[in-house]
Amino acid sequence: MLDPQQLRLLQEVARTGSYSAAARELGFTQPAITYQMRVLEKSVGVPLTVRTGRTMALTSAGQALLAHADRILAAIRAAENDLESLAASGTGLVRLAAFPSSCATVVPSAMAAMRRRYPNVEVQLVQAEPPHAQELVRRGVVDIALCYRFSGARGVEAGEHSGLEQREVLVETMHLILPMDHPSASRRLVGLEQLREATFIIASPQFEDRLYRAAAEAGFTPKILMVADDYVVMQALVAAGFGIALVPDLALRAHRDPRIVSRMLIDWPQRHILVELWPDMLRVEAVRALTDQLAIASAQVDTRRPSGRTSPATPAAP
Repeated sequence: MLDPQQLRLLQEVARTGSYSAAARELGFTQPAITYQMRVLEKSVGVPLTVRTGRTMALTSAGQALLAHADRILAAIRAAENDLESLAASGTGLVRLAAFPSSCATVVPSAMAAMRRRYPNVEVQLVQAEPPHAQELVRRGVVDIALCYRFSGARGVEAGEHSGLEQREVLVETMHLILPMDHPSASRRLVGLEQLREATFIIASPQFEDRLYRAAAEAGFTPKILMVADDYVVMQALVAAGFGIALVPDLALRAHRDPRIVSRMLIDWPQRHILVELWPDMLRVEAVRALTDQLAIASAQVDTRRPSGRTSPATPAAP
């Protein structure tokens, strides 16, 4: 019979790449980790790890067992949380990971609703971008992740085959922000090919590849000034004339620099906001309630309403 503690060890070995690192994370000695992994391999009858240089890699059998381990341990956590909630007469704890612009808009509304409707439930929040937030869910560090993906995303970027439940709660527009004296500020619609001389300020290295691919289709190589993972900083840099940027609607709702204008970039993908969690966690009342409140708070964001003050554009052909 599989031992949940040994499955947890397998998770940590897969994440850290070594027995010694897993031992440090879990508070065990390395010999103890080695012994438990040998016991697990003996119980399943096949090798689960193999040494590759200084790191440990999972065999194909180890990868298969890891996928089951993620689900098994999530189900155990769901049962423990459910029983704790029942034993504590309606009290509970829900842990949420969410990306920064949602933490300044959707998340506070959802947390406020939870406080009104479930005053004995504590919501713990950590800021994390989607790849990290999804990993926190998979490892059981948080119960729910609020993530995003772009239209047309495939494979890992779209979260396919992750095993997590994915519920879309909002689709938002990406805005092109420009200094007021930029040549394209007079247009309501801007094509990417019109920005071939521009300097771009981007939010993350992951966004860089998307921009390069789109610019290549438009016939140029973009000039990128810097990566600024804070949308307030990005807006300030644009306002000061250091470049232009693409920011999501939620970021402009959270903060709008009065020295910039926002325009629509033609054919740029929309951003899809999703709640992601292990399916079994929906059996926990407090987790299910926060999932519902995140959906309600997202639905209350009217994407048809301008996200802040917009300087009028002078008539011009798009």
